[in-house]
Amino acid sequence: MKKLYLLVGCLFLFISANAQKKITDKAIIHQQERMVYAQWDDDKFDPEWSWWKPSSWTAYAMTWLLHPNYKDTDRRPLKAGGEQTQRLALATAMQVTSDYYKKQSDTLRNIALAEFTNYSSTVAFADPLYQMYYKKELKPLDDIVKNAFTGVPAKVVLYMAESGAYNWYLTEMNSLLDRYKLAKSVDIDRGQRILMYHRIMLEHRKLAETWRHKLDMAAMMLDFKEKLKNQRENKNIIIENPQTAEQRLNNIMGRRKNLK
Repeated sequence: MKKLYLLVGCLFLFISANAQKKITDKAIIHQQERMVYAQWDDDKFDPEWSWWKPSSWTAYAMTWLLHPNYKDTDRRPLKAGGEQTQRLALATAMQVTSDYYKKQSDTLRNIALAEFTNYSSTVAFADPLYQMYYKKELKPLDDIVKNAFTGVPAKVVLYMAESGAYNWYLTEMNSLLDRYKLAKSVDIDRGQRILMYHRIMLEHRKLAETWRHKLDMAAMMLDFKEKLKNQRENKNIIIENPQTAEQRLNNIMGRRKNLK
């Protein structure tokens, strides 16, 4: 009994498989070709009418007599002026416009970045000319007190502090330091910033040279004063005319005052 059921099932499957048949409809194929890519060919409008085939009359009448103007108008979406062609052309034009605006925005962005780099103090520290030259030349301004008495004897330091020369030095150097900080923090053109660096550097060099000259003059005066004192205390040593020594001391002091 089971074998009978199996045999009937296999027979049913065989009949079902053979019952499916591929149907080729030229009218549908030609319509697909016309609407997608092929030409609007008058010879491929199926079903066709033939006077010697009465069987074609009904199909032709049901298809084309109801739409008499269909074959006269090219309805392909991809024709020269078709809807899909227009959409593709519009999409291309929009893409070109989008690329143009993107290029314009990129140009504006690059200009904005260039202007920001040129004017902003945020990136002023990264300026190559500043990094390679002016930063090193103006480094003494970062520690004014430490650089004031480098290699100077203690007696000269004490004398310069008591005489008020050190206060003058601090005032002038702090003024340059304030201008230096302003040059690094203000938003100005790069060329103007470099000119500010350069002027501060020249004034710092001049001020440092004046300060070094003051230190040398003070050291010379203190040494001479100490020698003069020792000579006066030592009665056995013949010393030069005291009046002449006093004149030399006054000359040194006078030149020191002129440097202030």
